[in-house]
Amino acid sequence: MPSLVPDRSFDGRFFERHPLFWPLAPAASTFCDERDWPPVETYERAFSGSATMPVRFEAAAPARGRRRATAIDPLRLYDARITRERCVPTRPRSWHDFLNALVWATFPRAKLALHERQLRALTERIPPGAHTLPGTRSREHDTLALIDEGGVVLLDDGSTREMVLFGHALYEGLVLGRGAMTACALPAPLTSLPTDARARVAQADAALAEHLAHAELRPGGLERVRLESTSV
Repeated sequence: MPSLVPDRSFDGRFFERHPLFWPLAPAASTFCDERDWPPVETYERAFSGSATMPVRFEAAAPARGRRRATAIDPLRLYDARITRERCVPTRPRSWHDFLNALVWATFPRAKLALHERQLRALTERIPPGAHTLPGTRSREHDTLALIDEGGVVLLDDGSTREMVLFGHALYEGLVLGRGAMTACALPAPLTSLPTDARARVAQADAALAEHLAHAELRPGGLERVRLESTSV
């Protein structure tokens, strides 16, 4: 599939090029006139018009692959920085991380619930004094990662079913034209489907936040749906 943007350059109007971008459109439109990558510190503009700004974005330090000289401090883990400090470490000039910021602006309740649960799932498996993180994820943590990267909410009022993309890797796949993708779907039954797009997004955000806070999570419990990244 052809990429919507050549050579990973920035395209401020990417959200106009595929119908599945519709949930991100209000947040993405604040960058529509940018001709090059905006600085990470300006990603907070995505919350323009929101009553609250639950997190801020900070340029991420380069990753270090070597063993830590001191024991792991759970309060310095990625999810802890988000849930405790409300700071999201973000790589500059990265579609993956830029789209993650837009998802934060669009689904703030679900994103916070997800990272709170991810932090619990990880810290429960770190022995006291450990210098390295567990080499594998638990089934719960694996499910959370699948939802974070490739989750969709299926709003269903019994007669109409609408897909609302949540996972930022799915949005990245649409931007970069990665062809067919498999998403992990969570159904959200409704008595009626709102006609207003923002109301539908709010419904999806609330339903997913509730699911992430309380439901049992396992990879096999997620419905799989296929998405096509063909541009329009």
